[in-house]
Amino acid sequence: MSDEVYEGLSRRTGGTLSLAVLGGAGTGKSTFVHSLERAFGSEEGSGQAQAAGLMFRFSENGKGNAAVLLSSDGTVNGARSETVAQEETLAASLQGDGIPFVVVLNSDAPHSGECEELRKALQGKYGVPVLAYNCAEERDWGELWEKLLLRFPAKRLDFCIPEWLRVLPAESNIVANLIQRIREISAKIVCMEDCSALAEAFAEGDVYCESLESDLSQGVAVCTLAAREGLFHRVLGEECGEELSDELQLMSYVRGLREAKQFYEKYGAAFRRAEECGYGITRPQEDDLKLQPPQLYKKGTRSGVKLSADACTYHIIKVDVHSEISPVAGESARGEELARGIVESYEKDPQALWNTDMFGKTFKEMVGEGLQEKTVPEEARGKLRRAVTRIVNEGKGGVICILL
Repeated sequence: MSDEVYEGLSRRTGGTLSLAVLGGAGTGKSTFVHSLERAFGSEEGSGQAQAAGLMFRFSENGKGNAAVLLSSDGTVNGARSETVAQEETLAASLQGDGIPFVVVLNSDAPHSGECEELRKALQGKYGVPVLAYNCAEERDWGELWEKLLLRFPAKRLDFCIPEWLRVLPAESNIVANLIQRIREISAKIVCMEDCSALAEAFAEGDVYCESLESDLSQGVAVCTLAAREGLFHRVLGEECGEELSDELQLMSYVRGLREAKQFYEKYGAAFRRAEECGYGITRPQEDDLKLQPPQLYKKGTRSGVKLSADACTYHIIKVDVHSEISPVAGESARGEELARGIVESYEKDPQALWNTDMFGKTFKEMVGEGLQEKTVPEEARGKLRRAVTRIVNEGKGGVICILL
C-alpha cells in the first residue's frame, strides 16, 4: 500500500485507525483480524499494528472510527441465511452513525461466478464497496485500505470556474444554470468516493469538468470547470446586446466601445451632475486650450502684456418637459361618462390605461411624441448660446428673459 493512503488514513483518524470488525457468527471475523496482524508483522492476538506512522487497532464487534463488515457466501463455516439478518442490522447501524465502512465478503471461492454475483448484489444493497476475499489467505490488504479511505466524508467541494464567468450577475442564464447544477450534484456527495460523480455531472453542457482532483487526507475535492468553445463570444454578445460570434465582430465592437468610453470620460460627469441638480458643465482639458499670442497694452502711464486662452465647454441643462393629450372632450353626458371611465380605469390598472390603443397609437406613444417635439426653436438656439456665453465669461448673474 502506498504511503499516500497511510497518510490519508492518519489525517482522517488523528493518527490512530480504530477498526471495528463486525459481522454475524461464523463469518470469519477472527480469521480476518489475524490475517491483518500477519500482514503487518504484528503479534497475533495483539489487536494492533503500526505502519508508516499510523497506528492500527482492531476490535471484533467493538466501536471504532471506521469499520469492516464481514459477510459470507455460505462457503465458510455456517450457511449465509443464518447471518443475513444480523448483517443487515449492523449495516443499518453503521450507516445511521455515519461511520465509514466497507464490506468484506468471505468466501472459499472469491473468484467464482456465484460469489461475484452476490458481491454485486451486496454492493447495490448497502451502497458501499464490497470486496470478495478468502480471509484465511495472506495478502497485503492494500485494496481494502484504499476503499476504506474513500468512504470517509467529503468535507469540502471546490469549484473553479472561468474568471470571466465570475463577473456575470447571479441572474444571468449561464450562471444561474451553473449554480443549479452545482447545488444538485453537491447534495449527492457524502463521502470521497462520491466525488467521481462530479465529472459525470459536468460531462455535458456549456460548462464542463476539465479536471477533478481529490485530496483524500483533507477530504477536499477540486472540480475545475471550463467553457465550451464559442460560449465566451455568445455570452459576451448577450451582455452587450450585439452579435459577437467571432474575433472580427468583437474587435469592431471594442473599437466602438473605445470611442464611447472617451466620450463618457469627457462628458459623463457633466451629465451625472445635470441629472442630480439640473446643471452640469465639462471642464476644459489641457488639449482643449487654444493659447493666444501675447498682447501688449497701455493704460495711462502703465503698460503690460495680456496672455489669454480660449476653450470650448459644454453646459448641460436638465429641462423638465411637459406633454398632454385629451382623448375625450365634449359637453355631452356621454363625454363625461367616458372621461370618468378613463379615470376609474387608471385607478384599477395604470399600465393598462397607458397601453390603450386609439387611432393606431397608445396613449403612452401619443404623449411620448409630444415630449420629443418639445425643443428650443431653431432661431432661438444661437441667441441662447450667446446669452449663456456672456453670463459665463462676464460673471454676471442678472438674466432678463422675454418670450415672444
